Amino acid sequence: MRKTVVSALLLAALAPATALAAKHSDGSTPATTSIVTAVSSVPAATLDSVGLGKLTKEYTLTRLSGMAVAPGTKATLISENAAWCPHCAANSWAVAITLERFGTLSGLRVIDSGTYFGKVMHAKPSFPHTQGLSFLDAHYASTLVAFEPIVLFDRKGKRVETPTKAQAHAIKAFEPHGGFPAVDLGGAFGAVGSAFSPGRLAGLSAAKIAGELASPTSAVAPYIDAQANILTAALCVATGQQPAAVCSAPGVKAAAATLPAA
Repeated sequence: MRKTVVSALLLAALAPATALAAKHSDGSTPATTSIVTAVSSVPAATLDSVGLGKLTKEYTLTRLSGMAVAPGTKATLISENAAWCPHCAANSWAVAITLERFGTLSGLRVIDSGTYFGKVMHAKPSFPHTQGLSFLDAHYASTLVAFEPIVLFDRKGKRVETPTKAQAHAIKAFEPHGGFPAVDLGGAFGAVGSAFSPGRLAGLSAAKIAGELASPTSAVAPYIDAQANILTAALCVATGQQPAAVCSAPGVKAAAATLPAA
């Protein structure tokens, strides 16, 4: 497997993947209608205008099979996060936009990463109170893609969910050290970390971030929308370049050219 150049922060899990834990709140709250609408309706013209935006090459993308799933089979996007992780919060926006290009998300929630990363993990910089999206109670409808979100820990580091054996195996194929955020894109590619620093979202509310996604010249679109183009291009490989209107879009084509080759 070949990887793109990467310097994403890997955050080690605090409990074994086989640990048993009951699902409970991760500290998130339901997203407002305006946030849901903004995330689900980023204009195609904006995504095309952004292209690769201001992203550097410092983003983990591992080629796995690099192939489409079998005909009649949905490609599965697995997203593994922790509520206290600021990189997960930053990454969540692009994941949500990507999913909306292949189907419809509902049950979105917003999360404040809090201060655990700095106070407990002693990270510097610690990017306190990064605002993101939680997929804890999310539902997804698509004819092409299945969505399996995993929230490992809440804002205080307590276990929320445990991956199934199949999910853990899929993530381990490209992230064997238990790092997150991790995204498996239909088994075709795996992504680790956020494509940009959570510092880009410092001081911004979830509503402010969502409100800037539609403007290609805003402070966040050249990062979030650009990452969404990369994730979309990778997922298009898994879906066999469907839907055609999405996978043939200029922004996605530009991103596809950066995907690691076999």
